[in-house]
Amino acid sequence: MKKLFQTLVIIGICLSLDSCYYDSIYEPITDDNDGSAIEEVTYNNDIAPIFGFCSNCHDGGQNPDLREGNAYSSLVPTYVTAFDAEVSPLYLKLIDGHQNLPAIRLELVKTWIDQGAKE
Repeated sequence: MKKLFQTLVIIGICLSLDSCYYDSIYEPITDDNDGSAIEEVTYNNDIAPIFGFCSNCHDGGQNPDLREGNAYSSLVPTYVTAFDAEVSPLYLKLIDGHQNLPAIRLELVKTWIDQGAKE
């Protein structure tokens, strides 16, 4: 019985260490001269993972439709004003506290929009 308990504790610890899959932090590549981000942000590579859990509610019954395969065309141009995050309905909704996205992810969405909201 003691061996079984020890085995379950070890398995539990291993599983808890592997459970932070979506807690990755985006760190843009920077230019050493002025510190500005030089990496291009795209929907498929950078933004889609942020909105992956949003499809639980935005599943076609609630706009925008954020299901895989529909999300980009549902967002751009209706909810995203390319090159101007400050007037994009999507960005305005997110900075207003919708889903309480961390600041680093909000900045990534802003960068994506300001760079032209590329797919």
